Amino acid sequence: MALVELQQIEALLWFWLPLALVPLGFWMLLLRSSETVRKMGMPTVFFGFIMVMASQWTVPDSDSSASGHLLLVVIGPILMLGVGSFMAIFGGPVPVGRLPSVARPAGYFSIALGLAWLMALHLVQSPLWRGEVNPYWMVWWAVFLLALCLVGTSLAQVVYLFGDERGRTAANVGIFGLVSGGFLLAMMFNDGAQISALQMRSQIWLATADLLGTIAGILSAVLAFAIVITLYERSLTAIEPTAPLSEAEKQRVSEIIFDNLGGEEQ
Repeated sequence: MALVELQQIEALLWFWLPLALVPLGFWMLLLRSSETVRKMGMPTVFFGFIMVMASQWTVPDSDSSASGHLLLVVIGPILMLGVGSFMAIFGGPVPVGRLPSVARPAGYFSIALGLAWLMALHLVQSPLWRGEVNPYWMVWWAVFLLALCLVGTSLAQVVYLFGDERGRTAANVGIFGLVSGGFLLAMMFNDGAQISALQMRSQIWLATADLLGTIAGILSAVLAFAIVITLYERSLTAIEPTAPLSEAEKQRVSEIIFDNLGGEEQ
């Protein structure tokens, strides 16, 4: 019992508290009342991320360290995808903050390299934790690809419909969505390095249910909010219009205005 309590305390100190520092740091970044606290926000976020990723060494006996191990594995390709997206967007025809023209092809290359890195983690060597495939890897990988497919195809349609002469941009965005969808189909029928096609199909269906449930929850919340506002506005009693001023009231108003703005007679 004492050993279990010690492990729980270690997990609290070396994993959960650093994890709590991440949202705390973002809150500090948004704080405007204190310049000192705001400057400490980014170091707090960075320290929290580092400690979470190091949890596989600081608290190796805790099951929570599997998430820190996964974060350490995917942080590289995720950064490449993020930086590549930034370069691809601001290397194009944007009104402000445009990067040099070479930034756009470099951004696309960075995105492709990040996706290839993630595919290698599935086809060549999956992230191993305690001698087995990280239990969070399959879940994250299926959700990531499915979300990338949905977001890519949706953004392509939005850019094409609402953008001005953005057909090429919409096509480029849609290609990444279609490529991720192709990866999904390929993994559903082909085994990976340590993950079988059957396991991947199961995770993809679960990821689909998670995303559909999330979308349904968001839409339900928006609908409930709209219904509450509509019912509240209908419950308000209409204000009856006031009657126009009589001649005596108009005269009195004129006298008050003259007394306050007209000044004293000399």
